[in-house]
Amino acid sequence: MQKHQRKFILCLLGVLLCTAQAYAQRVGRNQVEFGLQGGMMYYVGDAHPKMFQDIREAYGAELSYLFNRRWSIMLQGTAGRLAGRAATEQGLPDPNGAMWTNYVVNIDATARFNFLPYGISDKYDLRIKPFTPYIFAGIGMTMHQQFTKFAAYLPVGVGFRWMCSEHLSMYLAWQHNICFTDDLEPDPRYDNIHNLNGSNILNCDLMSTIQFGIVFEFAKEKKICKFCEEKY
Repeated sequence: MQKHQRKFILCLLGVLLCTAQAYAQRVGRNQVEFGLQGGMMYYVGDAHPKMFQDIREAYGAELSYLFNRRWSIMLQGTAGRLAGRAATEQGLPDPNGAMWTNYVVNIDATARFNFLPYGISDKYDLRIKPFTPYIFAGIGMTMHQQFTKFAAYLPVGVGFRWMCSEHLSMYLAWQHNICFTDDLEPDPRYDNIHNLNGSNILNCDLMSTIQFGIVFEFAKEKKICKFCEEKY
């Protein structure tokens, strides 16, 4: 009987040692990321009733804190140009009109949700994936017309991100900014042409960006000992 007990105890110790070794070899999760992005910007409004018209460049940077493998919060700043044709006296786009541009700067804070547990591949936890689609939403503010006009907006979007290494990842995101304003065009003939300002909450300009970003992740989280329940 004692011989069987000794075998059982030895087997149990072996399992515990293997578990501890596997845990020690697992790659820790980074908690902070900083990224640079570049892509294109366009808007939908009085000068452009359809998407992807008069596309211009866009660029920016982001700083994120990762709560876990699914949820994070991101502070982002982007800049770019909007473009369109001058308006007719009736406030309609003139196909032969002069081209205008409006430089804009956007600052927003968004919450991001990953559809898959995101991180570096872990052979001890096959649920973790080095890629994931995600969605995000938040609040923001835009500055335009040489920083003389300001407007709040609601940023919403979708994206896809993939991890190249323990500290480097990339993403592609399509963001829509629902602006609480109808004057992103510098031409005053476009402003309030339907007399809806202030009376129709849906009378808003929509500004969109499609961005490719490169991200550096750092600030690895502290490991927690599963046996002593103390951080080290």
